[in-house]
Amino acid sequence: MSAVYSTPLEQALASPRYEIVPMRSALKQARELPANAVVSVTCSPTRGVDATVALAERISAMGYTAVPHLAARRFTGQSHLHAIVTRLQQTGINDVFVVGGDDPADAAHGSSAFACGRDVLAALVASRFEARSIGIPCYPEGHAYIGDALLDQALDEKSPFADYMVTQICFDPTTIRQWLTRIRARGITLPVYIGIPGVIERRKLLGIALRIGLGDSTRFLKKGASMLGQLVGTPIYRPDVLVDGLADLLAEPELGVAGFHINSFNQVEKTEDWRKQRLAAAAAVESEQEQAAYNTL
Repeated sequence: MSAVYSTPLEQALASPRYEIVPMRSALKQARELPANAVVSVTCSPTRGVDATVALAERISAMGYTAVPHLAARRFTGQSHLHAIVTRLQQTGINDVFVVGGDDPADAAHGSSAFACGRDVLAALVASRFEARSIGIPCYPEGHAYIGDALLDQALDEKSPFADYMVTQICFDPTTIRQWLTRIRARGITLPVYIGIPGVIERRKLLGIALRIGLGDSTRFLKKGASMLGQLVGTPIYRPDVLVDGLADLLAEPELGVAGFHINSFNQVEKTEDWRKQRLAAAAAVESEQEQAAYNTL
C-alpha cells in the first residue's frame, strides 16, 4: 500500500518530476529514480536534439515517462523536426518539452528554421503530432538574454499550445509568488511546476546559476544566509529551506502550482536519499501526532 501524504508539500515531494542531462552517466543515474517517474531530458547545446531523443528512448524503455526537450535552435530545418516527430511516434513517446535553446552557443546558431519555441509549437501542431502533454519554460526572475515584455509576449503566444509550465530555478519564494500572482491576473492559467535544484555541491550549483543567468537569485544564494543558512560552512547544497519556503504556494490553489520539477544535474542518488529522508521525517511527525491525539481519547 502506498503512503498517504497529508500536506501539499509532502505530496509534491512524493511525486516530483525529474530532469536528467544527456551525459555519459545519465542512464546509470536514471536507474536510481522511483518507478513510473516522469523524467525530462535536456537538450545539450553540443550534442543536439537527436542525442536527447536517443536518451529519452532508452529511459522510456526502462518504464519511465520520458519527456525530451525539443530546442528550437537545435533543429537544422523542417525535415529534421519531421524526422524527430516520426521517431517519437514510432517509439511511443508522446510527451515533449519545447524550449528556444537559449544557450549563447545556440543564439549564434544560424542554420535552424526555427527562431524560438513558439515556431516549434506551431510546427508540431501542423505536423499533427499526437502529444499527450507539451510543456514550456517560464522565468519568474527574468531571462539573461530576453526582456520581461518579450517574455510576457512569448508566454501569451505559447500558452495556447501547452499543457503546463516549468519555472527556471529561482531561490526566492517571494519572487516566484509575485510572478505567479501577476501572470494569473493576466489570464495565464497553465499549471506550473516549480524548478528546484537537487542535492549538489555548492560550488557546482553556483557555477550553474552564474552560467544560466539567474540574476538576483544568484546573489541571494551567495549572501542570503537567513534563507539558505544550510550553505554556510558546508560544501553541499540541499533544497530543504527552499522547499519549505515554497510550502505556502503549494497550498494556494489559485496560484496553480502543480508540484516540483527537480533539476538533478545527474546527482540522482544523493537527491533521492534526501527526498526519502524528508518524507520519512514527515511520516514520523504525523505518526507522533496521531498517537498523541489517540492518547487524549
